[in-house]
Amino acid sequence: MGAIRIISRPQPIGWVAVDRWCDANGVTADERPLVFRLVRALDIVFLTHRNTQITQDLQNALRK
Repeated sequence: MGAIRIISRPQPIGWVAVDRWCDANGVTADERPLVFRLVRALDIVFLTHRNTQITQDLQNALRK
């Protein structure tokens, strides 16, 4: 049998985690929707980039 490689894929930051961060950092109720949208946008960029890297790493590993 060949080598087994277990790869975890990153997940988006949960809504509860962002909400708790807002509580801890004094973000007002009026500012929270913007914070949620910004975190979601950054998550999408990061997850896309990281998942592309993981896919490329797996393809390279399987070629060897």
